[in-house]
Amino acid sequence: MTAPSTRSAGRLVVVGSGGRAYREYSFRSLHEDYTLSAVLPAEPTWQRRYLDSYTVADLSDPVAIADAVLHLVGPDPEPGSFAVLTWDETAVEATAEAAAKLGVPHLSPEAARHCRDKYATRSLMAEAGLAAVGHRLVTTVDEALAAAADLGYPVVLKPRALAGSIGVTRADDEGEVRAAFALADGAAFATLPTGHGVLVEEYLDGDEISVDSAVHDGAVDVVHVARKRLGFAPYFEEVGHLVAARCDEEWAGRVSDLVVAAHRVLGVTTGVTHAEVRLTSRGPRLIELNARLGGDLIPFISALASGVDLVKAAAELAFGRRPDTTPTRQDTAEIRFLYPAVDGRARPLDLSGADATDGIAHTVVIAEPGERLLLPPRQAIPRLAALVAVAADETACADALDRAAGTVDRAVDPLPGPAVVLGAAA
Repeated sequence: MTAPSTRSAGRLVVVGSGGRAYREYSFRSLHEDYTLSAVLPAEPTWQRRYLDSYTVADLSDPVAIADAVLHLVGPDPEPGSFAVLTWDETAVEATAEAAAKLGVPHLSPEAARHCRDKYATRSLMAEAGLAAVGHRLVTTVDEALAAAADLGYPVVLKPRALAGSIGVTRADDEGEVRAAFALADGAAFATLPTGHGVLVEEYLDGDEISVDSAVHDGAVDVVHVARKRLGFAPYFEEVGHLVAARCDEEWAGRVSDLVVAAHRVLGVTTGVTHAEVRLTSRGPRLIELNARLGGDLIPFISALASGVDLVKAAAELAFGRRPDTTPTRQDTAEIRFLYPAVDGRARPLDLSGADATDGIAHTVVIAEPGERLLLPPRQAIPRLAALVAVAADETACADALDRAAGTVDRAVDPLPGPAVVLGAAA
């Protein structure tokens, strides 16, 4: 389907979408400057207002993606007249292969595989001698127990190639390893691959951060650092993130060096990336390097804090152009996700009180009324809503979020059977 356009910055084809609460800001930003098309897994709903054209295809099939792009741009497009971009984790590898077939600037298929496969990431980092993380790839619970004994407790077990901390658990003894292996081995997320083994890794102490970068012709420009809020221990549910326009911590230089080196080792030479790092007592350690924009609205809060629009930066890189990532603001922005206290079905959520709270810049409902929510680890990311604060510093953001969260009724309708309460949610 095609509609007329008045924009002239080139045709950008986005592969995949993501949920409205998490990705509408991306479509809105790109719609301002580009003739925007999309290859989607199903007919668009809320996305339609931002699109000049779209088509539906199997996003696991590189050939189908490439054919869909050519359907949108024409069979013989001028070089440089279009670009291809995805932020959909489930489509990263297939889109890289499609872009290679089309001959447009993009992450290479090999680099995409290196980033998506956590075992490949670990192996390549270790081979390069870069602050390696002790790990073993296992396929049985007995192998997991042997690996844990070898590495030393505590350990972390995780699926080899999923996303969003799904199936990731800390284990402190043999019984917990057995339970964690069962969880990781049986975990699934959308169309991402399963059944390729479970990683047993040494537990990394310290705070966790994420680092988003813009990469052009192999040059890595670190744009921002986000402090990650985790909850629901021993699982690693991401319950919030904070981005400050400036990062003057003593570890900043070492983190930057590690992230830049990881791009080189994994072969990532173009695009916006999202790295996750632990600030351990032995120095920073890379958890993973994602070959896409960060999720959880992290690029959105980065723009609020620094003025740098990483979505548009990703688009410019897709056209082979180096974006300007100079900060134009010096603020702090934080997102907090709201969860129910128990399993249940979501009720209609009133965020008007949160919207009216001083310091709150954005709120969004995530769970539709009637949606079934099971607390971690039994469901991926069972969130009710998100609140975003912008202020001068971390303390002021926390104060605004506390006041806003206090106005939201997070009660849910009970499910049949006994209620289950797990951990503490933000």
